[in-house]
Amino acid sequence: HRMRTLGRLSLIGIMYFSVAGGPEGTETLVKTGGPLATFIGIIVLGVVFAVPLALMTAELSTMYPENGGFVLWAKAAFGDSAGGMAGWLQFCCSAVDTALYPGLFLTYVSQTMHGDLTDEAKWAVKGGFIVAITLLNLAGIDSVGHGSSAMMFFLLAPFGVISLICATGAFTGTTVTGWSFETANLAGTIPNPDWGQFVLVLIWNMGMWETASVCSGEVEDVSAQFPPALGITVVLVVLNYILPIASFVGLNGDSSLYVNGFYIDIMKAVGGPFWATWLGVSQCVSASGLFTNGIVKNAWMLCGMGEQGMLPTVFASRLPWTGSPGVAIAVTQMVTVGMVLYGDFEAVLAVDMLLYTASLLLEIASTLYLRHSEPDLDRPYRIPCDGAILYIFFAPSVAIVFFGFAMAEFHDLLVTAIFVIVGLVLVEAVNYCKKCRPEWFAGDETVGHVEHHDPFAPQGDKPGDDDGRMYQAEAEDEFDRDTRTLLPNEASIRGIA
Repeated sequence: HRMRTLGRLSLIGIMYFSVAGGPEGTETLVKTGGPLATFIGIIVLGVVFAVPLALMTAELSTMYPENGGFVLWAKAAFGDSAGGMAGWLQFCCSAVDTALYPGLFLTYVSQTMHGDLTDEAKWAVKGGFIVAITLLNLAGIDSVGHGSSAMMFFLLAPFGVISLICATGAFTGTTVTGWSFETANLAGTIPNPDWGQFVLVLIWNMGMWETASVCSGEVEDVSAQFPPALGITVVLVVLNYILPIASFVGLNGDSSLYVNGFYIDIMKAVGGPFWATWLGVSQCVSASGLFTNGIVKNAWMLCGMGEQGMLPTVFASRLPWTGSPGVAIAVTQMVTVGMVLYGDFEAVLAVDMLLYTASLLLEIASTLYLRHSEPDLDRPYRIPCDGAILYIFFAPSVAIVFFGFAMAEFHDLLVTAIFVIVGLVLVEAVNYCKKCRPEWFAGDETVGHVEHHDPFAPQGDKPGDDDGRMYQAEAEDEFDRDTRTLLPNEASIRGIA
């Protein structure tokens, strides 16, 4: 097994950009729900939505510490087809997300430079952005982790300073003279809220906790690193939204003006070009971090599926000098570039969120099912509740997801259904190829393999309890529990020496 080298700080950086990536984009919450509803929504979803998903990720990532993450959870619970479907839904969702960021980066660059760029310059900025971030991913997951941590600190710096000034009233010096912070603005409401869009944007900004699980196979000592990293990130994400939004709303309480990029306009008006430029640069960094980790999600998910034999093993191919999954990154970026060239996909953003929530339901169902079907599997971290309490624990998350479905437009639901049907066809096509060409799907024998075990199948139909508990047996026999590194007797245990 390759060395697991991803540490806690790098993991926090990846998790942060998987979920938040800065306060940018939260202007829509203020515009559609008003300031008061925004604060309440972030805090409530932090407790009843983000925390359950983070704990779910902690339990299942330490239970199956291999690349692929949520795909492996669905596979273990319901079989290959369910795992493939989880991968399809998340890939489509992430592909749309990722394709947004080159354009978003260009927007922030234009705002920061305070001028219009020529068409040639715009394509040069987009192209350079895509190439630079692709090279960072090809440099390896350690480089991505270190880069994500650095970008996280850099982009949060101006928001932290602005929040500190607004909270303390320390309006000293010529730079910030004239700032007028109105506490009454924080309790503002709007006459005609759009609760459907408000909830979808909240889910967008408070979801995706399971994303970092796709590179679990690269994390050193998963059971010791994942749960604390998730806990720190939950607190960081909530503060990352609450404090800056409160600051900007206090500086400008007109909710109708809050569109993407309005935070820069506020700082230009109250603080001058220095503050606007600093904020603009941080937002460019935010777009870079989000794009970086969008590639991580899809590329390492494809790599994990290749390692497990769910996709052709070529997807698990690594670059020898960095260990990055070259083929998976190439496929991911071909899809991204194709969508960037197409350009007209913002209309499907609601569909994108519906695809994510559908996948989320499958992940929650996997968590609950595995508690019943595999109660004895080792769980280095375990959600501290069982039975009916566990169902109640996830009930608010499920209710929020269904509320989002209920508030969605019919045509968005129809397009989502079409995506699901296409996914079902593709999954069955892959299953057919596996039967015809099993040698293409051999997987990587140096990783712990996750298999589905049906506890309700007749005893004679089971290949033995080994099949359902395959990862458990491998983990106990081949892994040092402290380092999660394969021991030298791996080859003899697998019978391939």
